[in-house]
Amino acid sequence: CLTTLIIMLVGDTYTLINYVSFINYLCYGVTVIGLIVLRWKKPRIFRPIKVNLLIPISYLAFWAFLLIFSLYSEPIVCGVGLIIILTGVPVFFLGVYWRNKPKCVNRLTESITCWGQKLCLVVYPQCGSAEEE
Repeated sequence: CLTTLIIMLVGDTYTLINYVSFINYLCYGVTVIGLIVLRWKKPRIFRPIKVNLLIPISYLAFWAFLLIFSLYSEPIVCGVGLIIILTGVPVFFLGVYWRNKPKCVNRLTESITCWGQKLCLVVYPQCGSAEEE
C-alpha cells in the first residue's frame, strides 16, 4: 500500500495502471492454475459451480500470451510489478507464518491492524488482544 502511494505521487497514472494490470493478470492466472490443481488432486470435494476443464485451460492459454507479451513489451513495468508483489512476502512471514512471536511484535501488528481498520472504516476495530478480555 505504501509503495502504491509513492508510485501515485511520483509516477503517472498510465504506469500505475500497467503495474496493476500485470499484477491482476498474474493473480488471475495463478487462481485458475489453483482451480485446475484442485480438480486434479481433490476431485471429490464439493464445488457449487463446476465447469468443463477446457474453459480454464483455454483461459490459461490466453493468459500466458498476455503475460509473455507484457513481459516482452514492458519488462521494467513487469519487474516493478513483481517487486510490488514481493514486498508482501516479509509482511506475510512477520505477521502470519511466524507463530512464536514476542509479545511486542504481536502488539505492534495488532495496533497496525486496528489503525488500518479505523482509517479505512472496513471492520469495526477490536483494539486490544484477546488475552486481555
